[in-house]
Amino acid sequence: MRLRLGLCLAILVAPVVSAGTLDVSSQTSAVVPTGDTLVFQLLTGSFGVNAEAFGLPVYPTAVSFDLVSAPLSIAGGFTATLESPDLAVSVAFGSVSYGSGYIQGSEYTGAVSTVQGFLQLSPLLSEGLFSDGSVFLTLSNEGPDVTVGLSPYTLRQDMFASLSGGPLSVGAAPGVVDLDSPGKAVGFQSLGAVANFATQSVPEPGSGELLLGGGVLLCGLSALLARVSRGAGKR
Repeated sequence: MRLRLGLCLAILVAPVVSAGTLDVSSQTSAVVPTGDTLVFQLLTGSFGVNAEAFGLPVYPTAVSFDLVSAPLSIAGGFTATLESPDLAVSVAFGSVSYGSGYIQGSEYTGAVSTVQGFLQLSPLLSEGLFSDGSVFLTLSNEGPDVTVGLSPYTLRQDMFASLSGGPLSVGAAPGVVDLDSPGKAVGFQSLGAVANFATQSVPEPGSGELLLGGGVLLCGLSALLARVSRGAGKR
């Protein structure tokens, strides 16, 4: 009975481990609760290719973005940060502005809201951010819960980012979009406690204990992948 309880605990923990980061790239909208962060991967290699062709510095010195959404329920709440893929270099946007507009097209016609930001960079800081061919643009919600997105477009399609340097301006293609929820992931210590409880309850290893060990191992791998996904360039 105790072994079964330990196994049930391990199974219940597994979904929680991976709940810290959710891939919302193909979703048309997402609820961003207070304290959560939308993370947009921006592919930036095209700027260097074009800059080199024109004999210009290969790293941009200015970044701007526009996130287009159906009308937002609140005006304000987001802070923006630009991060290198290994998270070693990051710089905050001085401010984030909000606007409204109207779109008429084949896929959507109606009012929209925009979340906008602009960032000027020194050459040294730009090299630290863009040397790996991509960056992460994070939008952290410090206000009330808010829903963003413009159906039928996906969240990946809602982000427009531009990289500039001298006379050159190049768009940055959006990659993966993640919703990060701090505090929802379970650490290895909790999983270890479940494993210890099960092994102490059964003195001799059997098929049930091996099954539990495999379940805990899979849970641990899931947590590890969730934690390193941002540093590996896959959000």
